[in-house]
Amino acid sequence: MNHARIAESQTQRGVSTVRMMRFMLNSLVVISLVVASVVPPARSQAAPNPAKVAELKMALRDLYINHIFWVRDLVIATRLGDKAAAGEADEYGLKNATAIGQSIAPIYGQAAGEKFAMLFTGHYAAVKGYMTAAFANNFKGNAAPKKAAVDRLLKNANDIAMFVSAANPNLPKDAVYGLLLTHGQQHVMMIDAVAKKDWAAEADSWDPMVKHIYTLSDALADGIAKQFPGKFQ
Repeated sequence: MNHARIAESQTQRGVSTVRMMRFMLNSLVVISLVVASVVPPARSQAAPNPAKVAELKMALRDLYINHIFWVRDLVIATRLGDKAAAGEADEYGLKNATAIGQSIAPIYGQAAGEKFAMLFTGHYAAVKGYMTAAFANNFKGNAAPKKAAVDRLLKNANDIAMFVSAANPNLPKDAVYGLLLTHGQQHVMMIDAVAKKDWAAEADSWDPMVKHIYTLSDALADGIAKQFPGKFQ
């Protein structure tokens, strides 16, 4: 019996390792697309090549849609009491948040990538904090912790907007903050729907979240291309 349990444990660890290796490989592929789009600056300030900008947009879209996917997966699995599924979603969600931060490193440098990764993992943590507060009291929620989590989301959105606008003058702070504010509100509405097991409302929230996250990631890509047109020839 002990040998069987040991073998089962080793198998589970092996599966987890393989999954993590696949995730890291996928992240590296996405980031490599960004790197491939960034060549040494050209002397010409011609408009960026639309095909190169499209490559950057697709790379960022892939990262950002995975963010809302893993958050949704975590929230639903937690609500249904599936700890194994919630653990997997949380692991991948955190890795994805880090990858989003690091995605700007090929353009702005490693230090900037690490700073953005810290800020975006802070966003992810704030969303998790709201979920915990909303699911408290037998899923009826706890008002004070919910407000604290929202305040944390708002502060994080302001911090990200300040960081992005300082790095790129084509991305004004108020515009970035507005995009992040809507994004955070969508997280909150989805979590509240799941807490109530209002699956219709939760399902209806998905398409708007996808469209908005694409708007956000495309805005970042356009801003980068406008700032460094010679790198996208």
